[in-house]
Amino acid sequence: MTKEVISVHADATVAEIAHILFERNLTGVPVIEQDGTVIGIITEYDLMSRNMAVHIPTYVRLLESLEGEQSGTRMMDEMEAIRRTTARAIMTAPVVTLWKETTVDEAARIFSEAHINPLPVVDEQGKLAGIVSRSDIVKLFRRKN
Repeated sequence: MTKEVISVHADATVAEIAHILFERNLTGVPVIEQDGTVIGIITEYDLMSRNMAVHIPTYVRLLESLEGEQSGTRMMDEMEAIRRTTARAIMTAPVVTLWKETTVDEAARIFSEAHINPLPVVDEQGKLAGIVSRSDIVKLFRRKN
């Protein structure tokens, strides 16, 4: 489990989220309330399927290239509307989470059933305590020499 988790608030924009995913090489980020309670998750799939079928690095470069340009065309207006879309509008909620005490076997089962990656780890109050990805599980099977 990764304990230092990059997360976003529900009012974060698609442009901000796409930038975080691309720059940090992440597959998803938890969406949290001000008090740290997990309310959703945004994955690369959410960005692509709920906005446009766009490859994230391409999308980030496109968004960055639009900075400062006048939006007079329909495409520019549509891209600006996508940029302003918030996490709350596209996040997967309710979110599937793991408890801090979840075993590796149980986590693997949940990954298999939920078809979502990564999974936030929460404490007893539902606050973000960490995050686990499928690659974290796979790493456990590496052969140690």
